[in-house]
Amino acid sequence: MGYAALAPTSDQAQARTLAADVSSQDDADVDVAEGRAIFDQTCATCHNYDGSGSATGPDLRDVGPAAIDFQVSTGRMPSMNPNAQMPRKDMVMSEQELANLIAYYNAEIRNGEAGAEIPTDVPDQAPDREEFPTPVRADFEDEESYEEAVEEAEAEYEAAVEEYEAEYDAYIAGADNTDMGMKLYLTNCAHCHSWSGGGGALTDGRWAPEIHDASPREIYEAMVSGPGAMPMFSDTVIAPDEKQELISYVKTLQAEPNAGGPIDLQRVGQVAEGFISWTIGLALIVACAIWITAKQRAHD
Repeated sequence: MGYAALAPTSDQAQARTLAADVSSQDDADVDVAEGRAIFDQTCATCHNYDGSGSATGPDLRDVGPAAIDFQVSTGRMPSMNPNAQMPRKDMVMSEQELANLIAYYNAEIRNGEAGAEIPTDVPDQAPDREEFPTPVRADFEDEESYEEAVEEAEAEYEAAVEEYEAEYDAYIAGADNTDMGMKLYLTNCAHCHSWSGGGGALTDGRWAPEIHDASPREIYEAMVSGPGAMPMFSDTVIAPDEKQELISYVKTLQAEPNAGGPIDLQRVGQVAEGFISWTIGLALIVACAIWITAKQRAHD
């Protein structure tokens, strides 16, 4: 590909300079060069080296970093077929690699300020224990220093979890209108994701995924980026405080236990559950009628 296709515009050059300044700060340790390598290896085959898309992948220049973060953090990308709907999976890269990828995207791929920003004030997934690996005994000269290192790693993990839980509780507690959250969800989400958040089938072989494992940030990013067949709900359509109410209501759905029972329907929906119950009940009534008739005939 020629240089003209890859040469940055003035806006992109400014963004690259800003990204370089950010990467030099201690509180934002990102590597734009590594981000470019990740993009070239995992994204460019389908989305082109300048993010302009191809026959097998859409244009990324106007989607915004929130869309990139959502697709990669939920394991839907990278994909062998980005035009096909992908289920949620574990993320294939580390959090640091994702940060580097997004830094490169903002610096050289993104079209100015197009698309939504990552809602960093909204809590994401809880810290993963694997991000705080237990030290290896062979790396220490004595047992005492090894045990100290183990305790330090465990303390770092517990501190990260405590910080996350405080942030999560504060965000959820900031929503004080349960009725608003429920109405927003039932109006804008339930017809696809079902009243319980369990998902459901759509047209053309697509489906609305269940959202029981989605973090508040993932729900927010999905609303502002509109992945797949989902409509986009920008902050001008559903305001950030309304999104907070909606997300708070979704978290109550996630926390609600499944009633279970001999026939576990996984809370597929009130209409579906009622229809199944009605069908089973009618079948039992018909079976009883046939059995009573057969007994009467045998008696006669």
